[in-house]
Amino acid sequence: MPDAIAYVDGFNLYHGLKSKYGRAYLWLDIVELVQRMRRDDTVRAVKYFTAIVKGEPDAARRQETYLAALTAHRPQVQVIRGHFKVKNMRISCRACGAQWQCQCQPPQQRYRTYEEKLTDVALATEMVRDAALGNGDLSLLVSTDTDFLPAIQASLELAPTRPIMVACPPGRGSPSRFDGMVTSFPIREEHLRASLLPDSVPDHGLVRQRPDKWA
Repeated sequence: MPDAIAYVDGFNLYHGLKSKYGRAYLWLDIVELVQRMRRDDTVRAVKYFTAIVKGEPDAARRQETYLAALTAHRPQVQVIRGHFKVKNMRISCRACGAQWQCQCQPPQQRYRTYEEKLTDVALATEMVRDAALGNGDLSLLVSTDTDFLPAIQASLELAPTRPIMVACPPGRGSPSRFDGMVTSFPIREEHLRASLLPDSVPDHGLVRQRPDKWA
């Protein structure tokens, strides 16, 4: 059986699941999902790329709980973290017309937001590195972000016989974006439904509980 290495774009998957199914499938066993999608392959590793959200403490706690539960339940999952960086937006206040710093009392306009950094670069690097080193027999990308096209092209140049599969999260764009370079397929709800973590996951003497908001 071929060894598969999966590369999961955490936010692409999260937003696709949430937009289509709400929070029903966020407590997801990624290894089980990959195995169900690729029944004839052995899941050698799952590399999960994400960043902890900023400015939303409750959401960040749920995210940390999930990552701890996932890696405790599935040791073959490697979480590679990026980060969120403060981004100042140049937007004029509709009330006073000021930019960068609203002059209204109280201020009417926010200028701070956050942007995800490094996760896409890290995923692309890992995919190309594994292709170059011959780690595993095939690559499975869980994302429809076309920013990964250069990584796919480089992987195919380095390892022309290494198949690249793309599992498309719900509602995240058409597989045709990849111009026939890969074999793509949608993630089916029946596989999601059968691939949830246990509600309670033991973790070195602790118990990671599925968040009530994700029930």
